[in-house]
Order: sequence, then C-alpha cells, then structure tokens
Amino acid sequence: MTGHLNDCWLQNINSSQRVKTNDIFDTSRWQISGDGSELLSGSHIGIQSLTNTQQCLFDRAGPALRLESRSMSSGLSMKVCLLAIACLIYPVVLFSFKQMTEWIQNYAQSLKERTEDLKRQRQRAEDLLHQMLPKSVAKQLRQNKHVEAESYEKVTIFFSDIVGFTSISASCAPLQVVEMLNNLYMCFDTRIDSYNVYKVETIGDAYMVVSGLPERNGDRHADEIAKMALDLVAAVRQVSIPHMPNERLQLRAGIHTGPCVAGIVGYKMPRYCLFGDTVNTASRMESTSLPQKIHASSETYLALIKDNAYELQLRGEIEVKGKGKMNTYWLVGHKNYSVQNDSLVCHWNPGMARKKKAAAGSHASVGDSSVTVQSLGATTPVSIPPSVLEQPPPALSVAAQMEPDGGSSGTLGSMMGGLQGGEQSPLPS
Repeated sequence: MTGHLNDCWLQNINSSQRVKTNDIFDTSRWQISGDGSELLSGSHIGIQSLTNTQQCLFDRAGPALRLESRSMSSGLSMKVCLLAIACLIYPVVLFSFKQMTEWIQNYAQSLKERTEDLKRQRQRAEDLLHQMLPKSVAKQLRQNKHVEAESYEKVTIFFSDIVGFTSISASCAPLQVVEMLNNLYMCFDTRIDSYNVYKVETIGDAYMVVSGLPERNGDRHADEIAKMALDLVAAVRQVSIPHMPNERLQLRAGIHTGPCVAGIVGYKMPRYCLFGDTVNTASRMESTSLPQKIHASSETYLALIKDNAYELQLRGEIEVKGKGKMNTYWLVGHKNYSVQNDSLVCHWNPGMARKKKAAAGSHASVGDSSVTVQSLGATTPVSIPPSVLEQPPPALSVAAQMEPDGGSSGTLGSMMGGLQGGEQSPLPS
C-alpha cells in the first residue's frame, strides 16, 4: 500500500502542472494578495494533485484489496464450515465414546466373571487331582516335572473290608449298594482327616490307608494308623444296612509296618501306587482277621509297644498264605485313648439322600451321599473299653457266621489271595 502511494505521488509531481511539492505546501507563500487569486490558484493545484493521487492509488490498490478481501472471506467461510461440521460431529463422537466406554465396561465385567469361573474350575480340578494323587506329587505334575518312584524305609499300611459284603450286595439293589458305600466312605474320609495318613485306594468295600508317605513323619506312622484303625472300627458300627435295619456293618482290618516303594503308574490316568512285600503282608493281615478286629503283624507290634500306650493281645502263630507261619497280635485299644471327635456319627438316611439328589437334580455320587451329624458333645470324651471292640454287634450277618476262619469276603482280599511274598499291590494304575 505504501509503495503504491509513493508511485502515485511521484507521478503527480511530474505531471503537466510542474508544481513542486514545496511550492504547494509552503505556507509562507500562501499569502493573500489583493484579489486572492494566487492563493486560490495554489489551493486548486494542491487539491487536484491529491485527487489525482487518490485516483491513482485506488486504481492500483483496488485489485489487491479485492483479492485480499476475497481471501479473507474464503478463510472465514472455511472456518465457519469447519465449526458447523464440528458441531454436527461432536454429538456423534460423544455418543460413540459413550457406547465404547459401556462396551469396555461390559467386556471387563465379562472378563472378570470368566476369570472367576476359571479360578473355580481350576480349584475343582486341583481338588479332584488331590483326591487322586498326593498334593506334593500333584504339584510336581502341574509343573511338568517327572515324578520318580521313591523308597520309604518304614511305613504302616492299613487294609480293611466289610464282612459279608458279597452277600449284602447280592440282596441289595445296585443303587442301594452305591449309596451305602458312599455313606460308609464319607464317614471314613471325615474321620481320617484327623490323622496324619493318606488314603491310597478304595476298591469296592476295600479301604487302603497308609501313614509315613508321601510325607515322612518319623516314627509316628504306626501310632497314627493304630489310632485311626480304632476310630474306624468304632465308627462302622454306626452305619446300618438299609434293608436290614436290625444289623450293622462289621469291619475286618489288618495293619503291617515295613519298607515300601511308592510312585506314579499310568499315563492317561496316573495313579499313586504302593509296591513291596509290606503291601502284600498288610493285605494278608486283613484277610486273616476277624469281624470287628484289628490284626497286627509282629513288626507293627514292635513299633507300638515302644510307647507302652496300646493294649495288644497275642493271637499266636498262624499260617499266612505266601508267608508261612507268623506271630500276630490283636490291637485291642489305647490305654489313654478316648474318642474326641465322636460328634461325627454316621447314620444311614436314604430319605435325606433322595431329597438332596432331587433338589440338586444330580445322580448319586459321593458328594450327594447323606451323612447325618449328631452332636454328642465334642468336648466330652467317650472311652472305648476293650470289651466293646472285641464284642460283635447283637445281630451277626449270615456271611459272618459262615466264615469262622476269617476268610476274606471282600474284593481286595480275594484279589490279594493269589499273590506271593514280594509281589506288587493289585491296585489298578
């Protein structure tokens, strides 16, 4: 703009009037003459020069001003359009953001629920694995470690079965047999939790428990098994037979102490199995026992008399298949033993079991079996006199009367009958 002004002014100076700028704007020469014609002539020339300059400036600066005006109008229009677009898009973006936030929250909640469900499923799988395998072994398997078989110098093994179970099961419906065993084993499992033992296997009516493995407990294994055996023999008298309400189940038990090898057997269904002559001898002690008796070998006798806390009676020398003649003993009782956890008394209650299954809508299982708990005063000790353990219940089953020699009627006893000394346990892998 300043450049155009200078150009236009210079152009007027060099015009036909040839009037110098100093002459036009020199006020000292603007003196009024007599008639004033000189002053008017100079003013006219100055005004004419300014008019020419203004016209020249308008001619030269007009296009530039119009171009700049159009540019400013275009920029302003663009800004107005962008503002209008932003006003239209903002609600859509805000709504989309809200929808995305809600989706993220729902997804996070769903992920949390799935995580909790996976934790519950994992806990169930671990619980099931711990029922099949010891915790220490299961932990190694979860870490993809190879579990080597381990040898134990001294352990005590307990075997038991139900006297006359074959005849009882023959006169029962299959579902009654399952429910009866579920109640019996629920009672046993509840009681053995009080002792430092590990349940190895159940086959039919046979029950196998060991102490001293997989966690070694020094010399306490025989004491733990002996206390547990006395407890189970007393507890089994509380379980009745559904179709024989006047009779009670009877337990035949045997225990033996010695070395043992334990390890994982099987790939698709791994099982924790015990091997060695100690397993075979413990089974022989059970098969040659009598109803409501605990048959102990001489090795277990030597382990129990160290504390002079148990009452044991010499049975004498008996013939044991595959072992020859052995001196064995009856475990009668504990001199200072009283049932401290007798508040857990197991009773057969098929009606309650059916109600629970109907409510849960599930089939019969160990978890659905019915166990009635009566409170007898857990803090009041109830002593078990030796005469009670020796004395059979009032009503003996026909199978028990037909087996005076203590022959095994249980599944495990018959399976172990053909084994010789040093053979491995017949428990399935």
